Amino acid sequence: MLRLLIFLGLLIPTLGYSQQTKEKKPLPEKKNAHLPYACIFEDGAYPATVIQRNSITKDSTVFERIAVEIEGCFVIGIRFPKGSKFHQDTLEINDIDDLGNSIIQGKNGNYYVIQAKYEPF
Repeated sequence: MLRLLIFLGLLIPTLGYSQQTKEKKPLPEKKNAHLPYACIFEDGAYPATVIQRNSITKDSTVFERIAVEIEGCFVIGIRFPKGSKFHQDTLEINDIDDLGNSIIQGKNGNYYVIQAKYEPF
């Protein structure tokens, strides 16, 4: 019985010390930690409905199923059809939420309401 008490007396402090010396591994950073919501879009092109609105003339144009470029959960470009007058507009980069919604301001007085779909293009 005495041997058991001595063994436990030596073993218990050793267990406590071995637990203290282990370093905790840092948690891996989440892919889209910069966003306040979860983003499901990976980098690439996605089909979207884009509504272009001119803030000066109040005209609007709807583009169905055109490609939007997404990188790091930010819309970085819109692939307008050839011959479109919006093809040359310089866009401000803006984030996209998990539902595929984004609004981007253009430099030529236009802004673009985007509804992207999470499906292959």
